[in-house]
Order: sequence, then structure tokens, then C-alpha cells
Amino acid sequence: MIGKIDTPFDTENTEAFGATGGVPDRTRSLFGRFVREHLLEHLMKDKDTQTAFADWVETHLERSGASKKTKRNDLKDIRRFADRNKMHWLNTKMESLLLETRNNVPNKQRNFKLSHLISQDTIERLQGHFEQDNFTVTQYQSIQLFLVTCMTGLRTIEWEDAKLVQPPCKVLPGESKEFPYLEIITAKSRGDEPRVRYLILDEFSDSQIETVNSTLQYAQSISKGTRSNLVVQARRVLQQVYLDNSEAVELLAELDFRTARKIYTVELRRGGASMKEAAAALGHTTINNVRYYSHGDISVDRTTKLPLARPPKGVIPLIKDTLAELNESRRRKGLSSIRGYEGDDSRTPTDRNGGSDQDNGGSNIGRRFIDGL
Repeated sequence: MIGKIDTPFDTENTEAFGATGGVPDRTRSLFGRFVREHLLEHLMKDKDTQTAFADWVETHLERSGASKKTKRNDLKDIRRFADRNKMHWLNTKMESLLLETRNNVPNKQRNFKLSHLISQDTIERLQGHFEQDNFTVTQYQSIQLFLVTCMTGLRTIEWEDAKLVQPPCKVLPGESKEFPYLEIITAKSRGDEPRVRYLILDEFSDSQIETVNSTLQYAQSISKGTRSNLVVQARRVLQQVYLDNSEAVELLAELDFRTARKIYTVELRRGGASMKEAAAALGHTTINNVRYYSHGDISVDRTTKLPLARPPKGVIPLIKDTLAELNESRRRKGLSSIRGYEGDDSRTPTDRNGGSDQDNGGSNIGRRFIDGL
């Protein structure tokens, strides 16, 4: 198997043409050229092959003993090739590996596994849990806060001053019409003046917006001590619904609301959001720190149907790519381009796939909760 491509190769009989004298050198050369010119290009456009190749590249670079500079150059060359040929899966994996070579991200494997674990199956398990009567109000509220964070990416501290604004309201930068949005005072702003950012809720149904609003009001009414208890309760509920999976229970032992923020970012990137769009949604001014939030597996399709808040289109170009700016500065001075940035064009974020199921009007508290999400 190569990725998911069957290769019926008989390891017990490696010389298939041995009885007839083998393959002539010239024939072998021509056949090899045929494979390189035709089959290779066909395989490289296959999603499974791109994924398998990306995994192989990661393993190869780890074992090669090459310098960080050499590794980065190889990754840049592959990323550039994938970008030019619209190979999404290979491009996103190379982008992720490039970020990691600049600065290692802690708990990489744990967060990678969590990015697969928190999925639509998780939501269905929670739905089943809350359709029963063996839960507390605090547990219900903790999971609601966790899942709403998965949809908005807010830091826990940012819930304290967040405001929900609904039409009639102002049209945000780059948008053509009114949309409901969250107004957030961004935590960790540089300088004395707080920086405000907006998150548009255009994918959210009315019931989901109401869930966001009730969660916001609840988060603003509780103390720091209660907030800490909510983390513990959310962890316990998620471990309880995964009692049939010992590995999942172990993974969830250290889960917190930062995990939800990372899941939001990974899902955003899986849906086609650019690095700049992700940075704008998280409240960053550059793409540099996105690596701490999108180092889960972003090479697969979205794993949940949760709606995702997004930044206004007009603010995305304001996010800085420091390497791209350095490259432009070098160009103006007549110096050579940084490898991987030679004539690169900025990419337009694609539409995110996935969506949200509409409220079915069920009266059960668990059903209403999940439908509200």
C-alpha cells in the first residue's frame, strides 16, 4: 500500500520477467521515463497520495539529520509546488510543518490527536448524555461554554466584556450587508489602548445565536473560581461520554478551554481559512502565533458541523506576514528573494465547508442544547 493505493507487488517473486531474461536496459529506461512523466503527475493529484507523501516527508526530515535551514528550504519548495498546482492537502501539511520548524510547539502529538477526537461523534455522544437525567446544571453550563468556544475561539477572559450585536447594526469592514456579530475587547493587546475585534456569526441559526448570547451572559455573571470549576466539570463530562475509549479518556485528562480555542482554529483552517483569516479571528496582528493554535491535523475535512464565527473580510489584509514583508524589503533593495517567497501571490480564503443543523424544536433539554449549537 502507498497511502490508500494498492500496489500488488509479489515480494516472493521480485523478478517478474526473470524467466524471459529480464527487462532490457533500454526498455527499463523508457518505461521509467513513462512512469515519471505520466503516472507521477497523476498520482500527485490524488488526495491520498498527497497525504502519504506529506507524512513521508515529515518522517524523512526527522531522520535525515539535515539542518533546520535545509529542512525549511525543502518544505518551502514543496509548499510552493503544491500552492501553484492547487494541491490543498499537501499545501496545508507543508505550511504546518514550516511553522513547526520555526518554533517547536509543545504537546504536538497530544493536540494532534485531540484535533481528531473532538468531532461530530463527540457532539452526538454529548447529546445522548444530556438526554438523560444524570447531569448537573454546572456540567451542562460547562459543556455549553466549551462548545461555544469551539465555535468562536474566544479566550475565556474575553467573554467578560464581549457584546452580541444583531441587525439593524453597522456593516463591518469589507462586508456588503449587515450580519450579527460579536464585539470583543481583545486580551493581550499591545499598548495601553484596548483593541476591539469583531467576529461575524453569519453561519449561525437564530437558536445558535441565542445559545451564544445566553452563554455570554452566564460567563459574565460568574467568578474566577466558578470558571475554574467549569473546566474540571467539562473535562469530567467529556471523559464520561468516552468511557468506552481508554485512549480518549487519557487524552481528555488535561483538556481545558484553550483546547476549545485550538479546535476552533483547526476547524477554521480545515474549512479553507487562510493563515491571515485565522490570525484575525484569534485577535492576533500577525500570522506568527497561529502555529500555537493550528498545529492539529488541518489536512483533513472538517470533523464537526458546528458553525464558525469569522472575522470581517476587510480586516484580513491588515494581518502581517513578517517574512513576506522582509522579502518585499529585500526586493526593494535589489537583493534576492527569500526562498519560498519568489513571486508568491496571496491566496484568497476559500469558503468553509460544513454548516449547522437547524433547530428541530425538540422539547428535551439535551436535544434543545445540541440543536441550539
